[in-house]
Amino acid sequence: MLLPQAHAAQSIWPLRATAQAAMIADYRTLQCSKEAPPPYTGSLHLQSKYDQRDASKSTLRSSPDADSERIGKQVKQFIGGLIYAGKRFQNARKPQDANMALACQDQWLQRWAEAGALLNPDASSTGMAARKWALAAMAGAVLLTQSASDGKVQLNEVQKTWFTRLGERVIAEYDPRRDAPGVYFNNHDYWAAWAVAATGMLVGRDDFIQWADGNLRRGLAQAVRASDGSYAYLPLEVARSKLASNYSQYALVPLVLLAESARANGLPWSAEDQQTLDLLANFAARSVLDPDDLPELKGQAQEDVAPYKMAWLIPFLAREPGHRLARQLYDGEDGEVDSYNQIGGPLKPVYPNLP
Repeated sequence: MLLPQAHAAQSIWPLRATAQAAMIADYRTLQCSKEAPPPYTGSLHLQSKYDQRDASKSTLRSSPDADSERIGKQVKQFIGGLIYAGKRFQNARKPQDANMALACQDQWLQRWAEAGALLNPDASSTGMAARKWALAAMAGAVLLTQSASDGKVQLNEVQKTWFTRLGERVIAEYDPRRDAPGVYFNNHDYWAAWAVAATGMLVGRDDFIQWADGNLRRGLAQAVRASDGSYAYLPLEVARSKLASNYSQYALVPLVLLAESARANGLPWSAEDQQTLDLLANFAARSVLDPDDLPELKGQAQEDVAPYKMAWLIPFLAREPGHRLARQLYDGEDGEVDSYNQIGGPLKPVYPNLP
């Protein structure tokens, strides 16, 4: 059982005195104009979208599971609403728009929190994955709103308790994977760690941050350096065949955010840790820019990577503006690598000095 620590966890996204923060009034007296989708409290026995007979897990199922699709749509609709409200607040020009956006985010959260949504322990491995992805998105969306509100937006006790229980549930589901033999410790575990870390920042649980940091350390330890020392890769992501580049980007998003968490929360972060992250960034960038030059891809043509999956570039380049290959990848996408819903929304507003 994890015990709360004395020091409250620090968000990686500092509070900002924005124009919108100055508009905030008593938004809780407003009624949101759009009703939240019904809270999902049922079983999370979801099926993977990938055909499990394919060892590389890179082939989609020929007939998606209808129940899984229905549940996923309901959860995504809720997350999308939270993120939309956050963006509406950050872009508001009028006080009524800013306050209505906050009212909607607050009331949607309240409805799902009161119902104990997404807390059902009856879950398949795909259901557990969906829970942690949802938590990462929800916690991120609220953290981004808190940053833009200069700290004026805070969770109430019901909401805080809900997020805390979700964080504890994700830890309970993913902690056994850290030591279990035969487990592919991979991007799922990095995302679980980021979901828990973001929740820790939201509810002031230092022990959540520390648990998440353990997954970051194991992730960095999995990096295999190329013989010439110019890059490093994550073997379990590269094993995804035509999706190797996609999953290398996908794994880097939480790893880069967890590295920021380590720094923000006074956890060790060495020059060697940073070098490993830099080398992983080299591989991820080259897998898009020049995949034929990477023997680990075995000549397998790579599927195109959606720009938002490269969202790791934003915090990474804010920290390491001189990283040549990351800059080349970012410029090659014209910097349009933002707005990844699984992080909770656009990141560029919280990195205003990104060169």
